[in-house]
Amino acid sequence: MVDINTKDRTLRVKLVYYGPALSGKTTNLKVLHERALQTRRGELVSVDSMQDRTILCDLLPLRSGGFRGFDLRLQLLAVPGQAMYAATRKVVLKAADGVVFVANSALDRLRETLQSLQEMNANLIAQQLDPHTIPLVVQFNKRDLPRTVDLEALERQLNARRVPSFPAVATRGAGVLETFAAVLTATMRDLSRRYRTMDLPPGQSVEDWTAATVRAMFDRDRLDTAVDAGAPVPDAVAEEELQEIELSDGTLVDLGSGHRLVKVNTPTDKGASPPTGERLVDPILASYAEASTELGFAASELREERELARRRLEEMRQALQLTAGADGAGDVERRVRCVLEMLLRAGSATTAAFRVNLGGTAQVLCLPPLASDPLSGTRWGGDHLEAQGELGDPLLEQAVDSPDLTDALRAGEPSFEAVALVPLRSPERWLGLALLYYDRNAALPSRDTLVHLGFLACELAGLLEAQAAREASLAAERLRTLSLASAAALASLVARLPPESVRRHRLALRDVLAPLEKTGVVAELAQGADGVLGDPPLIRFALASLAHLCEADALARGESARTVIAAESEGDSVCVSVSSGGPIGVLAPPRTDPGVAEAELTVVQAVVDLHGGALAQVQDGDGRRRFTMRLPAA
Repeated sequence: MVDINTKDRTLRVKLVYYGPALSGKTTNLKVLHERALQTRRGELVSVDSMQDRTILCDLLPLRSGGFRGFDLRLQLLAVPGQAMYAATRKVVLKAADGVVFVANSALDRLRETLQSLQEMNANLIAQQLDPHTIPLVVQFNKRDLPRTVDLEALERQLNARRVPSFPAVATRGAGVLETFAAVLTATMRDLSRRYRTMDLPPGQSVEDWTAATVRAMFDRDRLDTAVDAGAPVPDAVAEEELQEIELSDGTLVDLGSGHRLVKVNTPTDKGASPPTGERLVDPILASYAEASTELGFAASELREERELARRRLEEMRQALQLTAGADGAGDVERRVRCVLEMLLRAGSATTAAFRVNLGGTAQVLCLPPLASDPLSGTRWGGDHLEAQGELGDPLLEQAVDSPDLTDALRAGEPSFEAVALVPLRSPERWLGLALLYYDRNAALPSRDTLVHLGFLACELAGLLEAQAAREASLAAERLRTLSLASAAALASLVARLPPESVRRHRLALRDVLAPLEKTGVVAELAQGADGVLGDPPLIRFALASLAHLCEADALARGESARTVIAAESEGDSVCVSVSSGGPIGVLAPPRTDPGVAEAELTVVQAVVDLHGGALAQVQDGDGRRRFTMRLPAA
């Protein structure tokens, strides 16, 4: 029975290869294991006798990729064919989602093959599986033997259901992949019909999905291409027969290439007769077989988890290596592409784009086959991405979540079913947003994968932070140059104004300072010191500039930025003092550009001179800076 895990977004499907002894069931699994891409296969585990005969089962885990956004994981099992292991065969069929019956085409094995088919049907019924409806494919193996039953006779006697059937020479790969593709198609079609979660949307067929999936797993459509071209193909069985290894009971052997073989002494190895009668259906034997099979599944899952942990650790190690040498120099596009490709692999996405913000400008970099970013190319998508500026953790969005997202993801070619938004930020700034796109045949990332992408993005942000810091430094330098030029121009303009051009109104200092008080400035005005003559905007500008300089000076010393503007009357003038600072410190005082500070002070001096006043600055005993400005009293 298929295992649907919505939390981890995984599907586990069980396919059983059944047939008589020496029909080639194990060979099918070995060939599939040898030819599958390394990233798509797990370890092939065999429990064999000393005579290289399967006594429990062969277990081969394969990863087919995505189906309806789930990570589809296939468990292929081959039953032992010898008569004494009937109980094991029955147990292995439990909860099977699809079956391949591997027939021996040899003329002298026909009777044994017919008996095996009858036994399989009886065992299916015992496991509450209908032999008339369960997805089934028949393989007529060993067609290279000198004396074989013709295919028409085999069809009549072994394929009453008229299910897909294939002639095969499994030792050469002929018919192996075709058989696997057929049972996968039949099984997924059956599951799609029975489970709404696995129902394909309109326009998608299981046949098209299988064709794309098999090519992605094996990088080919058939496995006997080299034979057709006349080149030799390794014979999986012959290779193993040539190995001469003396083993004790229960020895575990690693044959390399991800194949583990457990060899166990059996009664037939020691010359004893195989057990008969009631012992074949002994409940203890059946329980042992079932427990051993479940243990094999558990061990397979542990190996998958181990390999996943290793892969993620390796990805973090690579990210650390990349960021260790980041100094801000080098090609920005190369750095962004490097970050994007690593996130693409970690998230198992179809393709990706990166919306990066360097120098204050949003730019988009796409990986093939994307010519442009699907989301950034639409008005809604652009606004949606701009709104993600506060996104802290990776977020998965599926096309079915909203009509606008559906239009954006499915409008172009290729079309997509989901996008993972992975923010990259440093403690100082927002750096950009990685967009990982998933097509309809891709497995969507689980929650654990999104968490891993978040950690990876935090580390990879260092690769872009060096460049962003360099850009920010250049921008600050440009701003400093512009500020100095602007301050100098403003000071020159104010200094050239004739005194009569200044509007000299009677001003209440409290009204002038009211906007500054909203920003935290404290006004302390003595009695009789509230009225001055002057231009309101210019006086407010001068006092605000002095307050800013005092704040910056206090923060640079690690003190509180509390600013006080005090005023008192002195004859026909009002003396206004501006000071800041206090005992409360700050952790990270900002740096103040002295050039910009002096430029600001030049403008203030010009404003005071225009009003016929005077400006002075002093330092108290603690080194705090204080400004005093004299203005005509009203």
